[in-house]
Amino acid sequence: MNKPLLVCLTSTRNYGWVTSAFLKANSLWADYIIMVDQMSTDGTREMALANPKVILLDNEDLSYSETKRSQMAIDRARKIEGDKILIYLAIDEVLPANIFETHDWNKILNSKPSEVFCLVWANLLPDKKRYFSMFNSDGSPLYMARIFHDDDITPFDNQGKDMHTHCIPYPQKDLKESLVTDFKILHFAAYNEEWNLAKQRFYQFVDFDKNNRSIVQLNRMYKGHLKNIKTDKIKNDWIHRKKIETFNLFDEIQTDIKPFFDDYVMKFIGENGINHYRNLNVWDNSFLNSNNIFDPRSFFIKVAHFYLDKTKIISDFFIIRGIDKILKLFI
Repeated sequence: MNKPLLVCLTSTRNYGWVTSAFLKANSLWADYIIMVDQMSTDGTREMALANPKVILLDNEDLSYSETKRSQMAIDRARKIEGDKILIYLAIDEVLPANIFETHDWNKILNSKPSEVFCLVWANLLPDKKRYFSMFNSDGSPLYMARIFHDDDITPFDNQGKDMHTHCIPYPQKDLKESLVTDFKILHFAAYNEEWNLAKQRFYQFVDFDKNNRSIVQLNRMYKGHLKNIKTDKIKNDWIHRKKIETFNLFDEIQTDIKPFFDDYVMKFIGENGINHYRNLNVWDNSFLNSNNIFDPRSFFIKVAHFYLDKTKIISDFFIIRGIDKILKLFI
């Protein structure tokens, strides 16, 4: 039986700080990399075009839409002839160096059309030695559907959401889904603290407008803590090394590039007015001063935000969940 083609799907805009790592690491296993780019101006496009495996798609719509970019990538992938496995990775994610030695990778390669595989994150920390995992509220690992053995039939369905959706076709009937347990997605979000803080602020604005979540929900989702979290040691065979793969993974990361997310945020404020977002917990002095704007919050909202910040670490406690429910009635 012929090996199916492996098609990596991603999207980006001005993520040059991690693009080289993404391309070098994922080119080791991908036959094609389909990159939907929102007209980047930071060198991302040049890096993509220099890679012979990349199919670069121009997304001239600069609004945030996971639906549009996912549909663009899937439609282009389906123009590639032959049996295909679609693997969605965000631009700050790579598959580890040891995937070829794992049982689950072999299982993926030998899967049948319409099968789905779910993976977990290893969120890499700046010390290059540790990572942390993500869990559901019940304590179970947070698995994400990222791999689909394409059947050329199942449509992309955002299930009524345009944020934090499945970015692959996901069958609603007769779902054949497997959990990948012997390798993880290496995720660089927490590796760049300044970038991550700006992105989490941006996500609050987008999620507030798109999904009408409560302010308390948004705070708990995007104002997480990295102190006192349980971490594990990064396994040596996860990381790409020059003596084996011709490059060192961490050497391909540039953490000194300034994030662009606040440009988006200021556009939202300009279009909808700052008072529309006054209850969001995003108004730190650094952000206010750098953008020359005032803090729109009332005294009550500032107190509520103080409470939410101080209870990050214990937000799963029963009494805190109860207070959160009451607070949702007021903000």
